Formats: sequence, C-alpha cells, structure tokens
Amino acid sequence: MIKQEQTRSQHRFCSVEFCIYYVAIAAAAWRFVWRGWHLSSQVSVAAGHDHHWQYRLQPGWLFGLTQDLSDIQWRVFREGLPYAAGAMLVFTMLSRVVQYVGPKARAWYCFAFGFCFIGILHQASIVFPLTLTLANFCMADSKKPWLSRPTAIWMGNCAALLMTRMIHGGTFGNISTSLTFLDAYQGPLQWQTSYNLVALRHISFAVDKHWSSNQLAVREPVRAQLDTLKARQKASLPASAYNLITYLAYVYYPPLYIAGPICTFNSFASQFRVPMRLQHKYVFWYAGRLACAMLLLETMSHSLYFNSIAKHRLWQRYGAQLRLSAADMGMISFWVLMFMWLKFLVIWRFFRMWALLDGIQVPENMLRCICNNYDIEGFWKGWHASYNQWLVRYMYIPLGGSSTRLLNVWLIFTFVALWHDLEWRLIGWAWLTCVFFMPEMMLKKAAMQTCMAPMRAKWFYRHLCALAGCINMIVLMAVNLVGFVVGTDGILPFLQRCLLEPWFMLGTFVVCFSAVQIMFELRSLEQRRQAAIQPSSTRFHAVTHTART
Repeated sequence: MIKQEQTRSQHRFCSVEFCIYYVAIAAAAWRFVWRGWHLSSQVSVAAGHDHHWQYRLQPGWLFGLTQDLSDIQWRVFREGLPYAAGAMLVFTMLSRVVQYVGPKARAWYCFAFGFCFIGILHQASIVFPLTLTLANFCMADSKKPWLSRPTAIWMGNCAALLMTRMIHGGTFGNISTSLTFLDAYQGPLQWQTSYNLVALRHISFAVDKHWSSNQLAVREPVRAQLDTLKARQKASLPASAYNLITYLAYVYYPPLYIAGPICTFNSFASQFRVPMRLQHKYVFWYAGRLACAMLLLETMSHSLYFNSIAKHRLWQRYGAQLRLSAADMGMISFWVLMFMWLKFLVIWRFFRMWALLDGIQVPENMLRCICNNYDIEGFWKGWHASYNQWLVRYMYIPLGGSSTRLLNVWLIFTFVALWHDLEWRLIGWAWLTCVFFMPEMMLKKAAMQTCMAPMRAKWFYRHLCALAGCINMIVLMAVNLVGFVVGTDGILPFLQRCLLEPWFMLGTFVVCFSAVQIMFELRSLEQRRQAAIQPSSTRFHAVTHTART
C-alpha cells in the first residue's frame, strides 16, 4: 500500500528470501490451474449436454473441448471480429491514400467513413447520437460565454447521458406514432451502448476549445513540442482546428468509436496536422502481442468455465457434486477477474492496433497485469488507463487536484459508476472503493513525511509495507468476490466457510505477502530503468531528491 523506497542498486530477485516467495507463488498457481481445470470438468459433466446451451457452454474449436461463451461482450466481439477486421483493412488502405492529400482531406474522409460506419451499426437510430453531437458543437461554438463554459458543457452532457440511460436510448414511436416503423431498423449495435464514450469526446472537444480560446495568440505547434501523447494533450491548437468536420471525425472515428481507447481532441487533431513518428516494427510487434493474448483467452475459455459458473451460480445448482470450499470460492473470483482483464485487454488492443495502422497513436488501456497491483491507486492507473487520464485532465485537476483529493475521489468514482450504468450496485461499488481508497491515500501521505525518514531507513520498513499491501489485496479480492461471485446474500455463508478453513486464510496471506514483495522489487527496477533513460540533468535532480527523502 505504501510506496517502497529502496536505495540499494542491486535487486533481490536472486536472494534466498525471494526464492521462498517464488515457491509459494508457484505452488498457489499450480493449485489454481489444476483445481480450476478439475472443477470446470466437473461442471461440464454435471450440467450435461442438455444444459450446455443454457449456460453458454458450447462446442469449441480447440482439441474438441467445450468453450465458455457466457460473457456477452466477448461473444459479440468474437462474432463480429471478421467484419471488424474487414472494416479495418478497407478503412486503413483508403486512409493511407487520403493522407497524401493533406489533413483537411483526411478529416473529411474520417468523417465520411465514420458516418457510414455508424450508419451500418445504428441504421435509423443514427439520428439520436448525431443530434446530441451537433447540439454539443452548438454549445461549444456559442457566442454566449455562459453556454460554452466547461460547467455548462458538463451539465448538458451529463444530463444527456443520464436521459439516454433512463429511456434506454428512446424510440421513434415516442416522438411520433407515424415514425414507429423506423424502430424496426435499430441496427446490430444499439446507439446508447457506445454513447458513454461519445459523451467523453463531446466534453473533451468543448473543454479543449474553451481552454484554447482563453489563450492569446495560439500558434501551430511544431513536431518538437509534440513528441509524446501527454504533450499533445496539453498543447492547444489554433482556433481553425476546432471546426465541425474535425470534430465529427473525432467523435465518430471508426477505430475508436465502439470501445476506445479514449483520446482527447487536442491529441487526435494534432496528429492530423503533425503526425507522430510510428515505427512499423512496433506496430507488427503489437499485433503479435495481440494475437498471443487472443490465443491465451481462447485457451482459457476452453479450459476454465468460471465465468459461466459465477454468472449462473452453478455451485448452488450442483452443490452436491461440486462440494466447493472457501478456497474454491476464492479461486472462482480470481479466475473471473483474470477473464475480465484478459477480455478487455484483447478488445482494447484490437481497436488500438486499428488506430495505429491508421497512424493515430492513443494511450494503452491495460498497463499492468491484474496480478501486478497491490494498491487501489496503482490499479486504477493501469486499468482503463486512457479513461484515467481523461478523468485527471477534465475532472481531477479542475476540481482542485491534490489539494482536494479526499473529496475528489467521491465525485469522480460516483461519476464513473453512473457513466457505466444506472445501477445501485455500481454506486455501492464506487462508494465502497472510496472507503478503502481514503485510508490508503492518508497512509501514503503520512509515510512520506519528513519525520518518517528514520522509519523508512529501517530494515523492517519494507515488510511493513508488504503487510499493508497484502491486507489491501485481500480486501480488494473480498470486495470483488462479493461483487462478481457470491453477491451480498452470500457474504455470511462465505465467512462461515473461511472460519472453518483457517488454512485457506493463512495460505492467502502468505501468497499475497510474497506477491507484494516481488511487486516492490519490480517497481524499483522500473524506476531504475526510467532513470537510466532520462537526461543527465534530470537524473541528477531525481537522485538528489531521492537522497533528500
């Protein structure tokens, strides 16, 4: 939970202490894989052929095994992958030709292709998102200062998002009975499904335009000023860049429209005007990593059926055959989270690769493996990272940044919950996350005070940090177990099982403690590598600051 300071230049990976940690983690990993395979086989046999379709356990293509396709997002993505790949090929080939004409022609092309793209996805319902998009542009481009201010933009887009959620997208029949026949043409993707991402792009364009208009004599940025995505997000563009066509091209950019990653308007438009340098070797390597992740996910869905087990609570139906222990319930939670992480990794990387092939660089969403996190702050910086960066730029900093941090987290996580969907379950999850996040932030701040410097130099400080991180991991796993597996009604039975199996709690503690120790060392290695590539002057200041603390 608390950042571990380490002044030694040599790592501990080969020490006897860490060898013990490796043994503990390897034993737990073997147990999880072996028991997971055995339990999934039991579920497949217990469900029988007649119930396989009910639980979305379908015949797979890998070694004749049954495949778990109970997750609707992954199932729809797999079914639509050939069409998405075809659209990616056509869009990229035509875009490469248009790019030789100039940035204006590219903006028109992206807008035209995007219009056709969402027309196929939403068919007649395209009217609804386009209406809201044009209304947002009118607000941002209004000559009335109160209407184009960020506060008004936020209120308008949040109201539109909430209205969209409450009426489930609406119908033409609600507008006029004479238009009811258009409701038969909804398209393969409901427009409100992806409108939450559209709303983020609305806010990004309007707020970036407002901030740019408050700066005097904004010049065209040069390539040297736009060498990173972070620099492109901050660099304002000339007023001519905030035009309707570029705005529509940004909102309905085909590679990022369905699932993201999220890109700010400044970053997107600047890459039209001053493209970033992308090495072909990196794009090919990225495509190879995507293929490996997709193969791993397919292998997992053919061998571990925990998403279907958790979704349909099959331990209640087949409890006599399965005889699940507390360790098995914890294992189900672990594999469900692993599946979710790997699923989003594949989906987000596919659409990011599409953007890279078009020459547009956007943030990577999954920065770390889900097993490589020991605190809430680090987890949310690495999970859906582009959304985290968007929240920092448009919510966290305008609300006061670190000076009002303890209040900001409540507003931000509440917005995140409502942004996903209107469910009390998500609101409860958001507030529960804030409850655990606040003591973590206070402990981190207290640990970095000057008076704590003697404590940080003690040999046992690292182990205290690992203990705190271990407790944090166990609490987070318990929250996810309640949220994704047993539910609120299963809390007491699960706690009773834990009390009857003390070895499970002890084993969980040992494995989490070992994992946190290795994570500390990995973070220290990352910091040393980062310092090695910094300029000498920057490195000198960083080392001086570290020596002081």
